[in-house]
Amino acid sequence: MSSLTGLATTGAQAAPVPAAEADPRHPTAYVSTINTQRVVAVDTVTGAVVATIPVGVEAGDLALSPDGSRVYVAGSYTGKVGVIDTTSNTATSFTVGGSPSAIAVTPDGRRAYVGDSSGPWLRVVDLATQQVTATIRTFDDVHGVDINPAGTVVYATQTTAGGLQAVSTATNTVLHSIGTGGFPRSAGFTPDGTRAYVPSGRDQGSVTVVDATTHTVATSVATGSGARAAAVTADGRHAWVTNSGADNVSVLDTTTNTSAGAVPTGSSPVDIAFTPDGTHAWVANSGDHTISVFDAATRALTRTVPLDAPPSYLAIAPARPAADLQVQLAATPRPGLTGRIDYTLTITNHGPRTAASGTVTTYFTPSGVKPTSTGCTTITGSVTCTVTDLAPGAHVTRSFSLPVGLLSLGTPYKATATRTTSTPQDPDTANDTATRTCTATTPLIIRCT
Repeated sequence: MSSLTGLATTGAQAAPVPAAEADPRHPTAYVSTINTQRVVAVDTVTGAVVATIPVGVEAGDLALSPDGSRVYVAGSYTGKVGVIDTTSNTATSFTVGGSPSAIAVTPDGRRAYVGDSSGPWLRVVDLATQQVTATIRTFDDVHGVDINPAGTVVYATQTTAGGLQAVSTATNTVLHSIGTGGFPRSAGFTPDGTRAYVPSGRDQGSVTVVDATTHTVATSVATGSGARAAAVTADGRHAWVTNSGADNVSVLDTTTNTSAGAVPTGSSPVDIAFTPDGTHAWVANSGDHTISVFDAATRALTRTVPLDAPPSYLAIAPARPAADLQVQLAATPRPGLTGRIDYTLTITNHGPRTAASGTVTTYFTPSGVKPTSTGCTTITGSVTCTVTDLAPGAHVTRSFSLPVGLLSLGTPYKATATRTTSTPQDPDTANDTATRTCTATTPLIIRCT
């Protein structure tokens, strides 16, 4: 077991470890690493590691919610499933029992099917309540769970038994048992759901093509040694199969079910996923602790992402909708015997998402003057204003004042307001700052620009 055991418990938040600035406009690859209780988040555009997330479970197979807001982590040996919030990259967990080895989420996001590698069970979980609602007996330990695009059938692959079972999501009963041979761990469906590509696993070098409408074997295609995981391109024309024993990926023509060549990868590739736009394939290499990124059209290697531990599974979440906060600042002179400058701070959310929170701090020059405010926090030289739950298109205003000295003699009073924090992250920094300058000769003579 990992030395990280016990970092998170059911319902507890576990803080991420940021490594680089995450950009919500970019899809994020989530990568589980072998024998650890953590998942690494990688920006798919920059290739930078943006978070290392303690998940409180022995991290194994990963499954995305349909909207990409959650990553579910099969917690091998812990009897739990981890849940990553992809907005904050924090994790909680809940108990399902057994040894969760594989997980898949239905297209409507309501249920997860969890395979048990310690017994012949496939568990059904209501994701709203995080409770097991049904337990389906299989013919052996389940090491892979995949759901067809329509959400009507689950394929539970069973390594020791050398095959898989098709399970109805309507009745949670076994429809068919399919012998594929080898040691299958996963199934990759075509976008139309008519076929599934089932790698043979271990030292075997083939893929079984299953007719997913009749749940029968259609053919077998030779690949490299140790065929482990399969993913089909968005246009359905090619299936990419990782060959962990050959250090490459076989590309299969799905029209003819013949080989269209092999692409060299890193050492021992074990999993594969395509970016949401289908333009790049990400391959997890457990042997050399890297991810190989390929152009899906040309099959050229575009990037190698180094990791500090061997990857096992990966899933790619789409870009997260952001909340763009705009900062505006108005200054109004109030001359008099006790002259002052009144400021109005306007914070506008240009969306597309609600801003859960945001902070704007205004700094003053000269810095030795203390502002006053009824709605913001003030100290000498600055004032900090916060907003919460600001809807897209909405705005709020905050007011504060700065006293003008008796002997100002042309002193410039400069105020610079800057957004300092926001959740979710603000992708546009161009409208985060506003500045106003006023000049005071005396408290009776104040001009602002």
